[in-house]
Amino acid sequence: MVVKRATESQPVSFYRYSVIRRVIGALVASIAWFFVGLLFYNEAWAGVAVSIAGAVTTLRNDKQFVQARKRLLSIQFEQALQSISSSLHAGKSMENAMRTAAADLRLMYSQHLPYFAVELERINRMVEHGIPLEQALDDLARRLNIPDVSDWVDVFRTCKRTGGDLLAVMRHTSRAISEKMDLERELAVLIAGKRFEANVLTVVPFLLLAALRFGSPDYMAPLYSGMGRIIMTGALAALVASFYLARRLMRFEW
Repeated sequence: MVVKRATESQPVSFYRYSVIRRVIGALVASIAWFFVGLLFYNEAWAGVAVSIAGAVTTLRNDKQFVQARKRLLSIQFEQALQSISSSLHAGKSMENAMRTAAADLRLMYSQHLPYFAVELERINRMVEHGIPLEQALDDLARRLNIPDVSDWVDVFRTCKRTGGDLLAVMRHTSRAISEKMDLERELAVLIAGKRFEANVLTVVPFLLLAALRFGSPDYMAPLYSGMGRIIMTGALAALVASFYLARRLMRFEW
């Protein structure tokens, strides 16, 4: 019965977008979208309608939060691999190397929650309850759903079953994953710069419209009645579509 409970894969808690975060994000988004609706339609009811739509979209959009957590987990995983390789080189068993890696991560992230250390400690508890290390690592790969972690677990499983040189394989795998993650970080930095440019280009039309709205209200008056509202609706839809298209094109998933 103990083994069955320990091997059950539960969702990773730090991937969950908490209710407080959702509510705060929805409130901030609704306020921002209210002013957008007011800017484009000059009517309070339109601002409320647009703010509701923006709040609902924000409540359903937690993918960015999950990706941020995966990035942090990937960094901690890389550091854990370096600790494990060092421990194996010092003659420790894989089980003891996992314990050392968890302790090292706790020291490195004393001010912040060491998410990967929590997972390593979970593996250590599973092994103490008599569950094979391979099975515990398979559970880790399923729970985190990070390609680098899954690849490392597959390499470890293959090495154990074929009787390969665990130290050499782990050292080579650690080096390969570190090089891959260095390239991913460089790519992420480049994409972040382009994403910032896209965000600026998205904000500029709103600022120009606000300047015209408050600087030349007579000039903008025709756009707030009759056919002008259709034009403003099309303009708002085009801006929102371009924003989401830019985010989708520059999305970088871990």
